Amino acid sequence: MEKFFFSLCVFILSVHFVEASDDNEKRPTVHGWQIGGMYHRGKMHNHSSYITPMIERSAVGGEFFLSKQTHGAHHWNSFFNYPEYGVSYTFLDVGSPTFVGNVHCLFPYLKFHFFNNHSRANIHLRMGLGLGYSEKIYRHERINDWWNFATSTHLNAALSGQLQASYRAGSNWNFLAGAGITHLSNGAYKIPNMGMNIFSLFSGMAYSFGKERFIVSGDKTDGKNKNWDCSVIFLAGVKERYPIGGSKYFAGDFNVEVTKKHLRYTRFGLSLDATHDTSEYDDGADFQSLSTAEKLRATKIGVSGGYVWLFGDLSLDLYLGTYLHDESGRSEKIYQRTSLRYPLSNRVKMLITLRNHKGRADYIGLGFGVSLTK
Repeated sequence: MEKFFFSLCVFILSVHFVEASDDNEKRPTVHGWQIGGMYHRGKMHNHSSYITPMIERSAVGGEFFLSKQTHGAHHWNSFFNYPEYGVSYTFLDVGSPTFVGNVHCLFPYLKFHFFNNHSRANIHLRMGLGLGYSEKIYRHERINDWWNFATSTHLNAALSGQLQASYRAGSNWNFLAGAGITHLSNGAYKIPNMGMNIFSLFSGMAYSFGKERFIVSGDKTDGKNKNWDCSVIFLAGVKERYPIGGSKYFAGDFNVEVTKKHLRYTRFGLSLDATHDTSEYDDGADFQSLSTAEKLRATKIGVSGGYVWLFGDLSLDLYLGTYLHDESGRSEKIYQRTSLRYPLSNRVKMLITLRNHKGRADYIGLGFGVSLTK
């Protein structure tokens, strides 16, 4: 799943390279707002033998969305070829009526245009992150001699990625078609949490309304994207580990990040990461009763490299790393950190981060970062 979203992020980076040299050529010709709906048909991905018995039929569903076309009020609009932002409600019968039932998702999204919208046809990338509700969850009692290993919480994080093709008919109507994936997981807050990946093909229509309004500023430099920055980051979260029904454990990260400006709204990053996970060493013993030396064994040290996309104040940070010191014995050398960050002041940011190992969710952390540079 994370490999899929990494590919989407690479796609975002490539969008600005197809910009035309003249602002008038880059401007979309759609109206300011769009409202529409789509029909989905697909299947839950069989990514584990624990999921196989749960897939009973194809998945079907639909969605309704409302979006707003950016118009150049912020400099990053033109850099990313004037994307749209909006909100989507998605309803899915995931094809597992016995174990999962229906899923409801509500999430904001960004929609990037691969080409400018002067032509009738275009290709788009849409990425969303929000909340998903699953009607049925794991129960201790077997259902048809099996369990729902996909999720044990009704409320989950929902991630959505779509590759869309559009065709404009007249001045107000657009026909849409494409393929996408919807992922639901609680980030190992409660287990079992194998997660659900629903792949689907879709088609639909959208109606555009409102006036075209564009502001083109002469200054193309974002002063918030500093040349160099050094920050310290503190993250904390809770997680469960097997066996099912066990205790919850504290997990936290301390990161020292150095980032360098790349393009006007992108950055390279290098990070030294310390991860303290009390579940790694609680094998039947109370963690609080361990000695200080034994507790320190629960700290893993790693180094990671990443890339950052700046969408105004909001940033998307994607890091991939490897452990340099790890005595847990779990043989998980590679990890990923995906973060959304928003500034509270010139030096302090709040963030939410999904940490995972080769696509397996480890925990969701909340925290803040402090910049050490002016």
